[in-house]
Amino acid sequence: MTDNSAEARIEAEIQKRVAVIVVEQQKQFAATMELMMKNSVGGLDQANTALAEEQKKLQAELDHARELRRKAELEGEKMATAAYEKHRLQYDEAAQLKVLRDLARRHIEAGKATPVIADWLGVEADFIEKIRVVVERVEKFYANRQSKRTVPAGNPTIRFQDYGRGGTVYFESSEAKFEMWWEMGSTALAIVDIPPPDRWVARTGLPLERRDEILNFIGEEIVAQQTTGGGSFLVGENVLTIY
Repeated sequence: MTDNSAEARIEAEIQKRVAVIVVEQQKQFAATMELMMKNSVGGLDQANTALAEEQKKLQAELDHARELRRKAELEGEKMATAAYEKHRLQYDEAAQLKVLRDLARRHIEAGKATPVIADWLGVEADFIEKIRVVVERVEKFYANRQSKRTVPAGNPTIRFQDYGRGGTVYFESSEAKFEMWWEMGSTALAIVDIPPPDRWVARTGLPLERRDEILNFIGEEIVAQQTTGGGSFLVGENVLTIY
């Protein structure tokens, strides 16, 4: 993503600078050797002194290039850390939800009741019920790809912009238009930044009571358009996780 691109540009600039230094060294060495051949034996010391001076200049340039690389690596590490810290809330939630979701889904598929699962995992029953709804919806959806899904009012559409391991999800309808960043996940297929309840109206312009409806539609569309089969999703407070 952006951090990798910046680091690549810095690396390319360093390599370019070193290449220039090496070429200049070769030119200077050739000129010095020619001078040594032309001069008498008595002038050899002078030629050697000139060569030593050029070598010192070259070493200084190389030292500068190494320092530039060291600073670039340090800056790259800072950039990566800053990027993680910026979205720490979403990353942490996605990781926690992944574990709880996997455990809950296994118990649901084993036929256990919601209160039993909720008590065992130490979560609210509503959390289990949401996963149960997702499991049933996804199973039905892939059992019959032609089945009609519920589409919110406003004729909404979802489109994606890809930047490699991340990008943007765009929601557009006759009622609203907003965007969310997404990244490929380590514990999930992808995570999508979603407006939390307290910022939903400000970011989307839609009533809070329609949040679940809209986010479920977005999750279904992502699964339908971006997975080949067997995908699912889970809506959280700050992140929508795609599995």
